[in-house]
Amino acid sequence: MRIQLEMCANTRDLGGIITKHGKIKSKKLIRSGKLFYATENDIAILESEYQLKRIIDFRNNHEIKRTPDPIFDYVENIHIPILEEHYLTLANTKEKNIHAPDIEYLKHSIEEMKFDVEAISIKEYPKLLSNPYSKEQYKRFLNVLLNEVHGATLYHCSAGKDRVGVGTVLLLGALGVSKEDIIQDYMNTNIYLQKRINHYIDLCKTAGYDNHYLSQIPSLVGVRLSYIQSIFKTIEEKYPSIEDYLIHELDFDINKQKQLQKIYCE
Repeated sequence: MRIQLEMCANTRDLGGIITKHGKIKSKKLIRSGKLFYATENDIAILESEYQLKRIIDFRNNHEIKRTPDPIFDYVENIHIPILEEHYLTLANTKEKNIHAPDIEYLKHSIEEMKFDVEAISIKEYPKLLSNPYSKEQYKRFLNVLLNEVHGATLYHCSAGKDRVGVGTVLLLGALGVSKEDIIQDYMNTNIYLQKRINHYIDLCKTAGYDNHYLSQIPSLVGVRLSYIQSIFKTIEEKYPSIEDYLIHELDFDINKQKQLQKIYCE
């Protein structure tokens, strides 16, 4: 469920999502995009209504330097960069465009992806599950969550859809959420980013870009079903479930998964 913040459109409480064991507790796990633009009211809501106690930042150092998180009272900040500092891929190339007003950069990104953002994305997404560095970082993320805090944990990247999207697939799988509901949560991203998608289309129209560019913006700024299907395909080529992927690839065994469920499910 989207948290009604003024400047953070893709900040969501995972509470209420159905699992094999009941449902995820409310105000415990929050997925988000960057917090740089959060207003004082946004910060107050997260601190008071959600008792925010921990922020996990998936971004690289250069991204954090460009758009640092605001200061929250009594909040632990943990840096778990999903990508190596030098590793410029779809995830941080795409997500840079989400807030940057540089339409020329967006144009350049579409050209770099040869006017087929979806096809490039389908190739890039599975790398987040196979790259040894990224796997180790997602493993760290899940293990951090085993240390319960009395309040909410918020994890974010830049746009809250690629690196956070894959991390949420793994987290929801560990909590016993069905494949169908994991996909639905992922696709809900487009609902919360639709205004932003429309805004970029309008800016590009004003700048005189033709449909070759305009048609790529939803795939660049939002998500596609094919993206998450590529994640499940990568997992299911070797394992019958996300739970098995976690056991064999991230050393996150059944006992750890049960512990995670005990903390975050009811």
